Order: sequence, then C-alpha cells, then structure tokens
Amino acid sequence: MRCVPFVLLAVMAVCYLIIQHMKHTPGYGRSPKIAVKCAATLMAVFTALLGCLHAPAPGRFLILAGLCAGTAADGVLIVHFVAGGALFALGHILYILAFCLMGGVSWGSLWVFLGLMGLFSLGLARFRRRMGRRAPLFAAYAAVLMAMVSLAAFQHPLFAAGAALFAFSDALLFYLLMERDHVRLDYISLGAYYLGQFLLALGTWAA
Repeated sequence: MRCVPFVLLAVMAVCYLIIQHMKHTPGYGRSPKIAVKCAATLMAVFTALLGCLHAPAPGRFLILAGLCAGTAADGVLIVHFVAGGALFALGHILYILAFCLMGGVSWGSLWVFLGLMGLFSLGLARFRRRMGRRAPLFAAYAAVLMAMVSLAAFQHPLFAAGAALFAFSDALLFYLLMERDHVRLDYISLGAYYLGQFLLALGTWAA
C-alpha cells in the first residue's frame, strides 16, 4: 500500500513530460492538453484520497477538496485564465481552512505572511504598468496564496514544502506573464507545481 503514492508520482511525471511535449509541438488541440494536464493533478488527488481513507480527519478531507479544485483549475485555465485563477484561489482557501484546523494561526505565520506580501509588493511595483487593470486581481490572489504558505510553514514538513513549491511555481508563472521572453522557465514552473501538489497530497498520509 505504501508504494502506491510512488507509482502515482511516476504516472504524474510521465503526464508532465507529455504535456510539455504537447505544448511545444504544433497540432494538438485544447482537449488533449486539458486531459493530460488534469490527469497529472489527479494523481495527487488519488494520493490524498488514499491518505484520507487511511486516517480520516476533516483537515485531510479539506486538502483533498483543495486538490480537486486544483485539478478543475488546470483544465479551466487553458480555456479562461481568470476563471482558472479563481478556482486555484478556491483551492488555496480550502488549504487555509485545513491548516487552521490542523494547527491554527500563530504569530510566526503572521510574520511570514507579512514578509511574503512585502516581496510581492516589490514585483507589483516593477510590473504595475504591464498588469494594468489586472493588478487588484493579482494582489488578491497573492494574498490568498501567501496566507496559505504562511500557515503551511508551521505544519508537517510535507505540507510546508508543498505549499512553498506551489508559491514558487506561481511566482515563476507571474514572471512569465510579465516577461514572455523566458519561455523555458515554464518547465520549472509546471514541474514545481505538480511536485508541490503531490507533496500536499502526501502530507495526508504523514500528518
């Protein structure tokens, strides 16, 4: 039973390689890209589901719900960026609720949140013109993401690492949206995202 998550991780890695091939090879439509991208995140969903069944707890089921929101977001993001971002924000809110149940809010998490938002404000100042009217949406999403990371920082190390990788992936994605000349960073961004989601799922086994 314990080897199952590693099999699912291997399948996720294969899906990652396939989606990268499809993104950089002409001729593939939206549907196959959506199917493969969502299939990769589903491996994290299955991992979390097994963790929840092994040791049921409200916080673990909220992590599972957040992963389901992320899977839906993966598909929607290809069709509509704002709607996909909203689903990811919903996933982060579910993670926040889970971490509040599992560990609560501490002064440490508050200071981490303020520090992360300070870093984001530097990026906001640099790319304000390019963001235009989207700036409030980016700021709201960042606040939710940073709240999730700051709470995860004081949870089980798997949750902390997963949340940190998720934030790192989104930071790279934000940079790619502003600076489109660095396309190869997408390989790192998507890889960090999938690994982050999987670590969050694996945390349901260990927390």
